[in-house]
Amino acid sequence: MGHASHILPPAAGARLSALDPCELGRPIHALDSLFQLTQQDLDHGLATAFPGRVGAPVRLGGVSHGRSTPVETPLRWASYRSHLGRSAFAIERSALTALLARRYGSTDWALGARCVPALETATEQRLAAQLGQVLTEALVHRIGGGPAAEGDPAPRLEQNLSSARCPINGPVMFLWAQVLAGATPLGLVVFALDSDTLAAALRQLAPTRRQGAARPADSAALRRALPLRLDVRLAQKTLPLGELLGLRPGDVLPIPLESATVRIQDKPVLKALVVEHKGRLCLTQLQEV
Repeated sequence: MGHASHILPPAAGARLSALDPCELGRPIHALDSLFQLTQQDLDHGLATAFPGRVGAPVRLGGVSHGRSTPVETPLRWASYRSHLGRSAFAIERSALTALLARRYGSTDWALGARCVPALETATEQRLAAQLGQVLTEALVHRIGGGPAAEGDPAPRLEQNLSSARCPINGPVMFLWAQVLAGATPLGLVVFALDSDTLAAALRQLAPTRRQGAARPADSAALRRALPLRLDVRLAQKTLPLGELLGLRPGDVLPIPLESATVRIQDKPVLKALVVEHKGRLCLTQLQEV
């Protein structure tokens, strides 16, 4: 009886995703379930914009997430700022033109999704802006644990970029779903969450930890088994090339030391304040990125 090898060939290994140290111990895998909880709110937003008087009801399905956008073609991204952080929204034009066709009374969803004009129209832009505001509000409220509290305004539109890459810099988590008319897929809606908004989402998903659930011996063994190197970036400074070339021994180059970024394998994981304690530089007030 043959023994199956546990070693993957290079072609199969190339399809595996690299482990992101920033995701260790975090319920990233449960993001789909958060989006599914949000789906009722998003479906309500779609139903409000497109009441089911014509054809099949509009809803979302096929929820997924990842560190890169699933759409290769350029998208119109709208970025928003909320009390949680920054997020962005985009919708494929096939879904947008199908929804426009529905708004004007068409029952042929497939035709609406296929007949995408070569040039984007102002009507499409207005509809995308309406959907972006409604759906982003629904997602942000769910991530925040419900409707925004008093003093927490609705997500504010920052910019609306045509045919551009996602406008959020730094680590981004993408959530996406199919816009469906009955069982007919029309195109994707895509959300992008910055690290602050993602952290708020993961706090919603994290199970309540019981006090004393882990035995001290097990905890100590785990700490010894997972050595991680922390690199601290204290400061960075931008100089014109002329000033850089003009530096001489003895010159003083002031740099701020108010905060620092702690990284694992060049990925930011913590923010900290830099303080002096007994003649040594120390980090305090550590916060998750």
